[in-house]
Amino acid sequence: MSGNGDRAVFRGYSLRRETWHIAGHAFVLEWPDNIDAILDLPITAERFARDESMPYWAQPWPSSAMLAEEILNSGPGGGRAAVELGCGLGLVSLAAAARGWSVTAGDYDADALAFAARNAALNGLRLRQTQRIDYREPAPQAAYDAVFAADLLYERRKVEPVAGWIAAALRPRGVALVADPNRSAADGFPEAAAALGLAVSVKDVQTTVPAGLVARGRIWSVRQAGHGSTTAA
Repeated sequence: MSGNGDRAVFRGYSLRRETWHIAGHAFVLEWPDNIDAILDLPITAERFARDESMPYWAQPWPSSAMLAEEILNSGPGGGRAAVELGCGLGLVSLAAAARGWSVTAGDYDADALAFAARNAALNGLRLRQTQRIDYREPAPQAAYDAVFAADLLYERRKVEPVAGWIAAALRPRGVALVADPNRSAADGFPEAAAALGLAVSVKDVQTTVPAGLVARGRIWSVRQAGHGSTTAA
């Protein structure tokens, strides 16, 4: 980190800092303070032209708070292996680490991984690692006891690759928790997961994010069919 007048700078971004209170925990989060400026960068246009990538990582999303609350109110991780897909700023990974999971924070964007690691350090939490993960690419086979994902299904074309990644990466008695703010684009996720031999249940959730805003959505619990769970749910 370097100074820019009175404003902190990390990886070239001026920073905003907030404390998010979730399920009795206080998480200090930092992220770029000018999202519009990131959208105007030439590299953003280049990445979009290459694979329609957008810097959605650069702000916290309500679904992350919903999923973080679910994890914090669930059983302890006990050192078992978990991964967050599309970690962005890392809030869900921080919640999982706080509950004792051995967490890999995964994202396609190197800046997201750097901010996730930074936010973990700000909160005195240890991540197992940060790792570039593209869920369109093959997943490590049966590598994780838990897979966490928040608001990844904002386009219909993402439903099948996310379900496929989970099906490959989840251990037999593991669970994936997938949070979504009731986007219609995500409605086909249970069917896509079932077609891959996964069992899916859903519950409606809501939480309150900073400024008193109520966030509503749903969390899918996903397991290998025929297996109970001794993990997060």
